[in-house]
Amino acid sequence: MSTSSPKPNPKPKASAATPKASAKGTAQSKAKPKADLKPNSKANAKPKAATASKTNAKAASQSKPSPKANANSKPSSTPVLKFNLKIIQKELDDGKVSFTITIPGNLTADLIKGAAFILALQNKINLEKVEIDKFDEVVIETVGEAQYNAFVNHYAMSAMTPYAITEKGIEPIMEPVLSSDAEITPGKDFTYRAVVTKKPHYELESYDPVTVKMPRVEITEQEIDRQIYSLAERSAQTVADEGAIVWEGSDVTFAIETHEKETGSKIAHMTAERRVYTLGEDFLPKEFDDNLLGMKAGETKTFDFDLPGAEGPTGELLPSKPVTSTITLIQINKKVIPAITDAWVKANMPEAKDVQGLRELLRKEGMEYKQGELENSKFFAVASTLAERFVGFIPDEIYDFTRSDMMANLQETLKQQNMTMEQYAKSMGMEEQQFSMNFMLNVRETLRQGFALDALARHLKLTLNEDDIQDTLKRMAPGNEEKARADIEGSGRSYLLTEAALRTKANKWLLDTATFVYE
Repeated sequence: MSTSSPKPNPKPKASAATPKASAKGTAQSKAKPKADLKPNSKANAKPKAATASKTNAKAASQSKPSPKANANSKPSSTPVLKFNLKIIQKELDDGKVSFTITIPGNLTADLIKGAAFILALQNKINLEKVEIDKFDEVVIETVGEAQYNAFVNHYAMSAMTPYAITEKGIEPIMEPVLSSDAEITPGKDFTYRAVVTKKPHYELESYDPVTVKMPRVEITEQEIDRQIYSLAERSAQTVADEGAIVWEGSDVTFAIETHEKETGSKIAHMTAERRVYTLGEDFLPKEFDDNLLGMKAGETKTFDFDLPGAEGPTGELLPSKPVTSTITLIQINKKVIPAITDAWVKANMPEAKDVQGLRELLRKEGMEYKQGELENSKFFAVASTLAERFVGFIPDEIYDFTRSDMMANLQETLKQQNMTMEQYAKSMGMEEQQFSMNFMLNVRETLRQGFALDALARHLKLTLNEDDIQDTLKRMAPGNEEKARADIEGSGRSYLLTEAALRTKANKWLLDTATFVYE
């Protein structure tokens, strides 16, 4: 399923056929404890796990899945061979199923060790200084016994529940509600309860091939002019702006020497014979920039300001400190953009002989790029059109879960890019309120497209083969297909890959049968 949404899209474009983009239970975004029963630093458990062993704050959905659950059905007991889990399953009302799961005693010790290892990493315990036989004791002393027990319980339940879901063929829509009446103990069977909300099944108004309106691909003269100007800008030379004075936003070159005011020690990273600096980019405090305003080339100025603290060893921001800087302004810089002439083209663009040839080249490359973008967008456009035929009501609980899940994924992506949510919203040209509204629209579109593709896959009676799985993995994690598969299947969540592959195959059928109208 595609995740295209009303523009601007507050989430990087991805297919909702992938696990992260779809509304799932099983704590897939944050806590993915693998059941390999070895300490695994990649299993980042949720912070709330330490207090979630009794109940899960997320309400179960009130939607009615198909086939309809029968609250009076008799419990069934089935052994899961991989870990010899014993599962007692009972259908409940409102599209839920209850699992009573027993983890055999030969697994509990390793699960406890895995949970303790993650707690140690989360709390920055130096493992090299901890004796093996005192490892658990050190962790308990650090986090407290109550939090330790709750976390270990939740870790074990989270690790094993996906295997039960997979074995019983359940399609979850939200995170299971996990609870236990006892604490997990090494060498003893551990029994707990998992209540899973099944994914609702919806229908469509029509299952006919879709007709999609698409824009015609064209390159305007204005676009070519902008490309040429961009080329010229990249070839600009920086020279001294003779006679100028420093203003806000000026680009300057100066010599700088900085000392701590209290000790007189020179600060190396704030001392240089020549440094280029642009005012207003918030690299240094505003009071630093203010002291440069009005200066001319050749002038020297000494002033005090508070230098922001660096990042500490554990990521905290250290306190700022008073410093004294002496600045000698070497020059105020300006860019000289060259005129794009036949001679310039001949000297700098070997693919083109003259300005006209450059324009033709830019037109050709622009058309190829736009045509490729158009073809890529078709995959998402057909799913969005199909979603317009969606029939049914999606409960608020599912919206809330999906919104939280997608927001967590976005925040994780932004963290990797060292970008705040506010910066991201501004990069999209939106204020905070508009960003929130667009994000909720994206959540709605993601859910509707996913359920619509599910309905189409059922209607077409699609089945999967290995080629379908590989195609889906390439879309999910290009270049890392085997690792993605191992991560999904190794955590017991093969149902995520199955759903993603069925949605992708339905999406491809839509693409192959669609009629595109260009206007």
